[in-house]
Amino acid sequence: MSALVDVTDTNYHENLYARYRVLRNEHPVYHDAQRNIWMITRYDDVRALLRNAAVACNADTGHSYLLSLTSLDGERHKELRGAVMPFFSQTAMASMKPALDALVAELFDRLPNQPEVELLNSVIKRLPQKFVTELLGFPKHLAPRWYELGDCLVGQDPLGEQPGAPEVALRLLDELQALMREALHWKRNKPEDDFFSWLSDSQTVQEHGEDGVITLANNIGLAALDTTINLLGNGTGLLARFPEQRKRLLDKPELLPGAIEEMLRIEAPTQALPRRLVADIDVQGVRIPAGEEISLVFAAANHDPAKYPQPEMFDIQRKNHDHLAFGFGLHKCVGQHLARMEAISYFSELLRRYPEYELGEHRWLLSHWARGYAALTIHGSA
Repeated sequence: MSALVDVTDTNYHENLYARYRVLRNEHPVYHDAQRNIWMITRYDDVRALLRNAAVACNADTGHSYLLSLTSLDGERHKELRGAVMPFFSQTAMASMKPALDALVAELFDRLPNQPEVELLNSVIKRLPQKFVTELLGFPKHLAPRWYELGDCLVGQDPLGEQPGAPEVALRLLDELQALMREALHWKRNKPEDDFFSWLSDSQTVQEHGEDGVITLANNIGLAALDTTINLLGNGTGLLARFPEQRKRLLDKPELLPGAIEEMLRIEAPTQALPRRLVADIDVQGVRIPAGEEISLVFAAANHDPAKYPQPEMFDIQRKNHDHLAFGFGLHKCVGQHLARMEAISYFSELLRRYPEYELGEHRWLLSHWARGYAALTIHGSA
């Protein structure tokens, strides 16, 4: 059983959902001794714990080292989240769509006219990177190191260097936080009409001290990139693996928003996030004591057949708006509308230019919490 949940195994992301199926069916509450964490994998259990913030808290988990909204609870979380939400509302995102569409077209225009096209680094990563840098105002001279740190922290290429020791990850997180502080300091001195300038000078956020400012900057620093990058890459793979669904989408482009929800359900960009228990709980007949760390495995829950019949089938017309890919409740992803808007622009252009593409070279990242590609190419004439 230990090999089933060895998240450091280079083959962990191969047959991942079969591994989750075994956990759901045979060990719905499983103690991963290697990480000292309890994995919760059934939909109803995960959703219930996401709603129970009084028992399953965000503080003091494996993700708490980096200041962010995902490591806060209570009134402080509510106030900081409330301050930033207007910038990421559906209305605010709609005003950015013309610039986003132009950026997507520009990135596709730059692709070479050849049988096999590298998409991951040329378009999929570049889209959210440039969008956040140009439209949200992250200082351009600091952006390259920001992108590099984000890549390292999300996961490792199995053909690259092996994952480093935990102290290496902590050093990278320290460097990311230092970079965010430098970006905010730069924007205070050179303010513009953008999100990072507002953040560097917001009285509402300043009331929470420098840590409050850094908390929101870090949220954008990672979540605004990796969630969208993984959504775009994973969806590209799904449309190639399920050509009949792609054909349906080509015939009825109005199905695209629903298709994106199905991409999120079946290949959740964030597979799981931790919580710390402040009280004993009983789940599926298993007592987990207070103080233990649990992993709410969104991706396993999204494949629970008790919730979604034939969960391994990619069905762009599935009724699935209650999937957990963005979490649920008070901590649901702040940037969800941004990710969806970028996905609509990207997939519209991808299918217009490469309606019958097939996958070329592709492989999964090594990551214990994310699902995304380390390499992704397509072939098919534009």
